Amino acid sequence: MDFVYLLRVLLKRKWIIIGSAIIAAGIAWFFTRNEEKQYLSISQVSTGFTSNDIVKLNDNNDFYETDTKFNNVIVTFTSPTVISLLSYKVMLHDLQNPAQPFRTLTAEQKQTPVYMQINVEHAKILLQHKLDSMSILTSYKPDEKKMLEFLKLYNYDYNSISKNLNVYRVERTDYIQINYASENPELSAFMVNTVFQEFVRYYRFIRTERSAVAIDTLQSLLEKYKNERDQKNEAVKSTGGINPENGTGGTTYDNQLASLQTQLANEKAKQTNASLQLQKINNKLASSGTVTTQTTSNDELVAIKKQRDDAYAAYLQSGSTDQNLLNQYNRLKTQYLNKLSQLNANKNQNSTSDENSLLDKKSDLEVDIDASTSQINYLQSQINALQGSIQTQANKNATAQILSKDADIADKEYATIQEKYNDALDMNNAAVNNFHQILVGQPAIEPEPSKRYLIVGMAGGAVFVLVVLVIIFLTYLDSSIKTPFIFSRIVNLKLLSMVNFMNLKNKMLADVVANTNVPEDSEEKNRNNVFRESIRKLRYEIEHSGKKVFLFTSTKKGQGKTTLIQALSYSLSLSKKKVLIVDTNFCNNDLTVQLSGTAVLEQIVVPEINDQIIQNVKDAAVEVRGGAVYIIGCGGGDYTPAEILPSKHLLMHLQKLTEVYDYVFLEGPPLNDFSDSKELTEYVDGVVAIFSARHIIKQIDKESINFFKSLNGKFCGSVLNMVELENLNDV
Repeated sequence: MDFVYLLRVLLKRKWIIIGSAIIAAGIAWFFTRNEEKQYLSISQVSTGFTSNDIVKLNDNNDFYETDTKFNNVIVTFTSPTVISLLSYKVMLHDLQNPAQPFRTLTAEQKQTPVYMQINVEHAKILLQHKLDSMSILTSYKPDEKKMLEFLKLYNYDYNSISKNLNVYRVERTDYIQINYASENPELSAFMVNTVFQEFVRYYRFIRTERSAVAIDTLQSLLEKYKNERDQKNEAVKSTGGINPENGTGGTTYDNQLASLQTQLANEKAKQTNASLQLQKINNKLASSGTVTTQTTSNDELVAIKKQRDDAYAAYLQSGSTDQNLLNQYNRLKTQYLNKLSQLNANKNQNSTSDENSLLDKKSDLEVDIDASTSQINYLQSQINALQGSIQTQANKNATAQILSKDADIADKEYATIQEKYNDALDMNNAAVNNFHQILVGQPAIEPEPSKRYLIVGMAGGAVFVLVVLVIIFLTYLDSSIKTPFIFSRIVNLKLLSMVNFMNLKNKMLADVVANTNVPEDSEEKNRNNVFRESIRKLRYEIEHSGKKVFLFTSTKKGQGKTTLIQALSYSLSLSKKKVLIVDTNFCNNDLTVQLSGTAVLEQIVVPEINDQIIQNVKDAAVEVRGGAVYIIGCGGGDYTPAEILPSKHLLMHLQKLTEVYDYVFLEGPPLNDFSDSKELTEYVDGVVAIFSARHIIKQIDKESINFFKSLNGKFCGSVLNMVELENLNDV
């Protein structure tokens, strides 16, 4: 419902909306009448960020890194330094080629102080110096500040160029596109080609500086890590240990230890066996009763044998390389054999052959046992020494292993820095070589399509939308009960009828109700007909209410009570009804004034006799229309009915008057401001509330509305007055 009403509001103001849009479009058309033609030149640059002719084993692309590279390049293209270099280049072109400049100043521009203060030759030198040194002009120096203003005079300053220069990445490609639009096609082509050249020059400069710093840093780190690696490798060598994981030194020590332990076990077994044999021989000699005494010769033999064995052990301990020890061993061995032969010869002479044999065996066994004891002691000492060497070597190997891991880490760090250093050298040589201008900018043959129509259309459309939004905003701010739907939602009272707004200036209300008025046009005729039908609907509700005496009141003044009472009375008179109007609106007696009534209500004293009451009323009432409508007027003043009317006043006998009049209508003051209407409700059969569609319902109105609801059966309903004709059907 609200949408329909809003649509009607917009249609009602359609000429305001359309007119505003046309005016805005006309203004835009006027201001764009001198729009210059623009010529666009395009250049494309290949970056090499996403494509490469080199075959790679690992082709994983970091899209975020690639996007960042593109953004960095675009920002560099549009940076103040590159744009400034471009402006110096194009300005030098115009100064050095006065016969064919891209732009020519007007006579007025040449008379400006900026142009007059510039020395052309000095300007060429200054711009060329800035171009060669890739530095920008600064406003801190007066000379350079004048040059900046001179560039601005030609529209070659940073802001002017940036406004027409567009640099962006062609979506999903490796290319960057450069667009420039100007009034001169040659200038546009010069701009897109020169900006690439200046970009490459500046990009190479900043990359060279950055790469040089990075390479120096990496080189110092490379030397540092190389020294650390060499120191750790030397520490590994200085330990002298052998890493057991290599499988060389450790295995040799283990084999030697196992060999010595085997020899020791064999020697102990040999000694044990000799001891057992010696014990057997001793037992045999004891059983034979022969007592053998050890002679001096035997002692000498044992001593010689011990010396022989010691010499042999010393020889083995020397690694079997000492020839003197070997000669000493052989000499003692020969001496031992000779002594043994002599001893045996002596034994053969003094004893029997069996005894001599046992004694020889005993002597040999004793010598063998002594030799085994010496050998066992020697082998045990060798084993102990070898075990100590193994423990020492194990400690050395553990230290060497730790140092070896440190050396491996140092080698890896050195290799990493070496790789970065090599990459930095490669990048320094090939960073700028990736950029190639694959499309050279050419002067445009035809200008770009004019945007004048687009600007005019957008101006008109924008104002159209703006006016519509303003109207909608103001409509929603308007909280008046302008439609029946809003009335039912806010007021929520029974609605008897809706009466459209009527301009009664220079019109007779009675003629409008009787349809004897001659309308000026069809619209006025339609409005009169709707008004008349609305009054007829109200008349029908009054006639079928079963009540005769009615009080017409409102919540505030200006609701149209006076007009509606007159129109309803005239309409009832057309249906052969007789109506008495009693003006009880003491604060505003418009009914008395408009209908030329007599102000007698305050003076009427009603007698006891009923016939006399009716006669007094007839004498006081003034005929308004054709013997059907009468009025009793009031004088008016700042008082209420209870204060001004006599004790036996007319209002107490209104029901008696219905014997003569079909309907009695009373008009009461607004409830928000006066209490008169509340006093008058006790004298009437029904109360009708009048609301204007142009007024806003406030809190004080809601209190008066609650009073209407509290009247119960006496409240007949309400009338929505002054409704716009197009809003009558918004139900």
